[in-house]
Formats: sequence, structure tokens, C-alpha cells
Amino acid sequence: MATPFRRFTRTLGLIAVGLTLVAPMAAKSAVTLRMGSEEPFSDPPRVAAQYGLDWLAKNVGARTQDEVRIRVSGNAALGPEKELLKSVASGVVDGCVATTGNVAALVPELQLFSVSYLFKDFDHAIRLLKNDAFFERMQKLVADRKLGMQLVSVSLTGSRNLYNRVHEVNSMDSMKGLKMRVMNSPIEVKVWSELGMMPTSIPAPEIYSALQSGVVDAAESSISAIVASKYYEVAPNLSLTNHQISVMLYFVSDKALAKVPEEVRADLMATFREAGLVQAQAAVALQEKSLAFLRSRPKVKVIDIDTEPFQKKLLPLQEEVAKKFGMEDVLAMIHETGTEEQ
Repeated sequence: MATPFRRFTRTLGLIAVGLTLVAPMAAKSAVTLRMGSEEPFSDPPRVAAQYGLDWLAKNVGARTQDEVRIRVSGNAALGPEKELLKSVASGVVDGCVATTGNVAALVPELQLFSVSYLFKDFDHAIRLLKNDAFFERMQKLVADRKLGMQLVSVSLTGSRNLYNRVHEVNSMDSMKGLKMRVMNSPIEVKVWSELGMMPTSIPAPEIYSALQSGVVDAAESSISAIVASKYYEVAPNLSLTNHQISVMLYFVSDKALAKVPEEVRADLMATFREAGLVQAQAAVALQEKSLAFLRSRPKVKVIDIDTEPFQKKLLPLQEEVAKKFGMEDVLAMIHETGTEEQ
């Protein structure tokens, strides 16, 4: 006859066996990917990148059968763009968004997007983003560099314009000699040097203090970034040069993608690409709202200028840069897309 103690230990043994049999059937936890941005995030969002990343975080679970989650960190919490790119390439951070001006240090061909007046308007740029051949060409540019990360989406941050702390700029002559902050791209340096300015590369999180202290006199950003980062407080002269519609890229590290179940990777990639289009549409709406805000500020001067002299000066650089980096086919895609009927 079994003693109470033996009956108790036998029961524990049966429970243990049951747990062993049930454990493999327990639900798997989702893979969580950390996405970083140096953009100034807020509530409500004031920059287009936050709209794209927030949409991604909200929708990725349903799109990947709850196998993937996205955690977003803005405000350079995981580092400024140049450092973020290194962290993603090494797998320390799972993914990030970055402008082509900063990515060009790793993929020189992307300097094409630093030349001015590539796009007629937002509609032109968004049509290009939807072009599969363009997207695949961009992906190959990154893949060929074997950086340890993949391009998963292409988006926009808005039309870039010049602002400065010194005086009104309404012509090329009036910008000569100004100390100009530019992104980390040799073509950016060349563009602004061509216009008579003195360019220097400074990380985006340092722009405000650099303008405030006089380290630089001028900078250029999307209208929404000028509002979100309050650059207008220290550089209240905004010239609507509309010289560039800034392209932003989404990256995910190879190590992070390897953690994602193979059966949902295609769904994840499709979700990333859609997030880029969500961001691009948000950029258009934000620009209109942000420009109206700046026009309402009593100390801000919004200067509408004739951009034709700027275009004549800078358009030849498109062919020069495309030829230098073997991007003639991409430039042709851009021009062809610009002639398509809407």
C-alpha cells in the first residue's frame, strides 16, 4: 500500500511529465526589432519619419501573423544617424531610418540624391517610390556593398529649404560667404560651394546649438524639421529654395532579419515598404501645415524666391554625378517618371 508521501511524489512526477509534454506547444514569443531615428519625435508627431515608424509598429504584428514586433526609438536615443548606421550594420541595433546624405558615406552612389532639383514635385517623387524597378535597383546598391544590413524601404522627409541667422537670402549673391551646415556627403559640400557658401558637416542633433553659437550661419532642412527642431528660433530667415526633396531609407540588419521566421519575411518586407509610402504621404501634409505655422510667426521671414537661377547653376551636376557613380540608369528612371501622366 502506497504511503501518502509516495502518492504525493508520484503525483509530482505525473505533473512534471505533463508539463514536459505541454511545454513545446506553448506559444512562441514574437521577434522584437528595435528601430532607431535621430528625428525629433513628439506627441503629436511633427516629422514624417515618426508617422512611418509608428504606422509600422502598429501594423507589423497583424501583417506577420504576430511573429514580429517593432519598438521605435526617436530623438537620437540610439545615436545620431551616422552612428545608428554603424550600429545596424554590426547588429547592435536592429534597424533605422536615415537620409541618403548620411548613407552616402557607406554607399557613394547615393550621392546622386544630394544633387538639386531631381524632382519636379512631391507627386513625381512618390511615383518613383512606387516603381518596383527603382526600388530593386536601390536594394542592389546596398546589397552589393555587403554592409551587414539590407534596404527595406525608400521614403521622403519633405522639400528641403535654406534658412539662416544673418539676413534675408533672396538670390545667389546674398548667400555668398555664409557658413553652411551640410549633411555628411561630398556632393552636398559641392552643391553649396558652387553657390558661394562655406559648407561644413555637423550632425543633425547639433544644428540648433551650432546656429545659436554662430559656428554656422545657415543650414537646410525639410520644413517640418525646421518646425519640429525649432531651428526658426535661431535662424529666422527661411528662403524657399525647394532645392531637394529629401529621400529617406529604412534599413534592417542581416542579424535581425535572420531572427525573423522565414515564412513571414516577405510579409515583413512588404510592410516596411508600405510604411515608407505612409511616411511620404505624411511628409506632404506636414510640409503644408509646417509652412503655414512658420508664416504665422512674427519674427520669422519666409522668402519666396525665383529658383530658376539656382536650377540653371545646379542642373549640370546631375549628369556629372550620375556618370561618376554609374547611376545614369537611375537618373533616367527619375526623368522618365517625371514625364508620366498622373
